Amino acid sequence: MRERQQRSDEATANAVARGINILSVRDGSVARHYMECRGVPNDVIVRVLDAPHLRRAPSPAQLVSEAIVPLPPGPADD
Repeated sequence: MRERQQRSDEATANAVARGINILSVRDGSVARHYMECRGVPNDVIVRVLDAPHLRRAPSPAQLVSEAIVPLPPGPADD
């Protein structure tokens, strides 16, 4: 199996991105539970939890949706 998998399922990629965020602020069991509930395959969950640093960088949309990068200020923020 290749170390880096192709991203072909956006819903799974989003669930993995959120799972990694959960892992960074909580723990592996909470992250695992979240990804299991979202239908992420077990082999993906194991790989991500064992080596989250090997995961592909999040897309710009995932960065915004996960609040990793703040949105630019809008008119309501003035």
